[in-house]
Amino acid sequence: MKRLHLPLLMILLVIFVVPSLGLSVSGQNRKTGECDRRALQDLEERWLHSEDNPEAINKILADDFVHVLPSGFIDKKDQIAHAKQMQSAPAALNKHFEDLRIRVYGDVGIANGMVVTTAPDGTIKRTLFTDVFVRRNGLWKAVNAQELLFQPHPNS
Repeated sequence: MKRLHLPLLMILLVIFVVPSLGLSVSGQNRKTGECDRRALQDLEERWLHSEDNPEAINKILADDFVHVLPSGFIDKKDQIAHAKQMQSAPAALNKHFEDLRIRVYGDVGIANGMVVTTAPDGTIKRTLFTDVFVRRNGLWKAVNAQELLFQPHPNS
């Protein structure tokens, strides 16, 4: 009789304890994923409002960063040079995100959205973007960005 108790105990452990461990890990993954999404959202906001700050841009972009624009490819060095040029440009553009979507796949994050820019004269420009981030040494860094000017569908 005592011999039957050990296999029964093992079966009970497998039925009740092992699944609860899986739920715990799954719950942790959800929390981690939400923290990563928030971290990337904060990084996107910082990037949006620091486009004229070379120091901030340097911290956001990975050394192997590539930005795909209608005019071609630029790298981190070019992006920082652009930020320096923007420092002397007239300010007062109001920018915000519309429909920001962030997905996280382990150590890779993808952000898609639209930046709406309002000039002082009221002119509005909408730009669609995709940014790709990689977590390196515990820090999220932008490795790729791509932009295109929003063109409303002719039938809308």
